[in-house]
Amino acid sequence: MNPAFTSQTCSRCGHQSSTNRDRSTGWFSCNECGAEYDGDYNAAKNIGMRLITVPEGKRPSGLGDGQLALKSGALNGNGDYTPSDDVSADRESTDKPRPQTRA
Repeated sequence: MNPAFTSQTCSRCGHQSSTNRDRSTGWFSCNECGAEYDGDYNAAKNIGMRLITVPEGKRPSGLGDGQLALKSGALNGNGDYTPSDDVSADRESTDKPRPQTRA
């Protein structure tokens, strides 16, 4: 799957701009709709959507059932979204736990 422009394209509205992604922090902020995500997470969502919308006869083998599993729920190729639960439905943070320092 060609990853071209996936880090510059909003996974919510589809707006593509080189200024959507802050190169120094890696954070993604859409100039069009205002969506904000971790830049790598946004790009991964875009690549996933490209994969699940490939017509069945042209899909790579082992692709699965055409559903993109996200931290906050699942998305299919038709754009139907099923949140995993009410609490996480509106957040898509990829913040990783930081190691605790020992005193």
